[in-house]
Amino acid sequence: MLAKSTRRVKNAAKLTSFPGECYGRDMSRRCAFDAMWRRHVALCLTIAVATAAGCASKSSVSGEAEIAGLRQQIDELRKAQDSAMRELQRLSGENKAREAQSEFLVGEAKSTSGELGQMKAKLAETERAIVDLRGSIESLRNRAEAAPSAPQVSPPSSPSRATRSAAPDASPEQLFASAMSNLQADEYGQAVLEWTGLTHAYPEHPLAANAQYWIGETYYRQRDFQQALVEFRKVIDGYGSSPQVPEALLKIGLCYGALDDASRAREAWEQLTKDYPTSNAAAQARSLLGGASSSANPTR
Repeated sequence: MLAKSTRRVKNAAKLTSFPGECYGRDMSRRCAFDAMWRRHVALCLTIAVATAAGCASKSSVSGEAEIAGLRQQIDELRKAQDSAMRELQRLSGENKAREAQSEFLVGEAKSTSGELGQMKAKLAETERAIVDLRGSIESLRNRAEAAPSAPQVSPPSSPSRATRSAAPDASPEQLFASAMSNLQADEYGQAVLEWTGLTHAYPEHPLAANAQYWIGETYYRQRDFQQALVEFRKVIDGYGSSPQVPEALLKIGLCYGALDDASRAREAWEQLTKDYPTSNAAAQARSLLGGASSSANPTR
């Protein structure tokens, strides 16, 4: 055992007994290699860090560009949405306006239909009156042919002298027809006499209200607006349920307008549109109230 130990020590001495110069060169080379290796590793690390930093910088720039692009798209979408909302509001307003106009037209159509019905009723009434008048005229003609020598009745010069002038026993239809014939011949005084006689002799007859209205119309045509007002008022006061009342109110307004009393003219037309809104006279009154006619000069 001792011998083996001694050999090991000798061998060890041989392994470590290198010349000093050789050992120093080897260690210097190893140290230089280590330093170079460390510089190389440091350089690689530096390059890696720089590369990573560059990639991160490029990635950051790219991300900011994408964010900016997305923000621009969002702004454009918001602008498009605002424009769409404004267009929707505009279309909604137009739709409401069309609905209101449609309702107005429906109301006008109903009003026109009602006025048309009233006009048809008046036309039928007028046709019946014409038939009655024709019969009366034919009867008068037959009587004149049967008694040609009968004395002729001279027309009175004033309403106080007589209430009838067509014939002593003339009917309401005959009186009305005779008065209308005199009006067409510009015999205004005689027409007023005969219509006045009809209203006095037959106050309950359907033609009495018409006769009273035409008395006012006769004065209106002669531009005697003060007397026309009095006569048209008689239609309203004496024949309140007559179809002639709306026409009388319209003419009352026209008379006041011709007399330069605009406030009373407007009052009469407003009463007409309120009390008889579906009448043809009310439609004319609305036009006058709306400024369609700047003055109320007589037109008949």
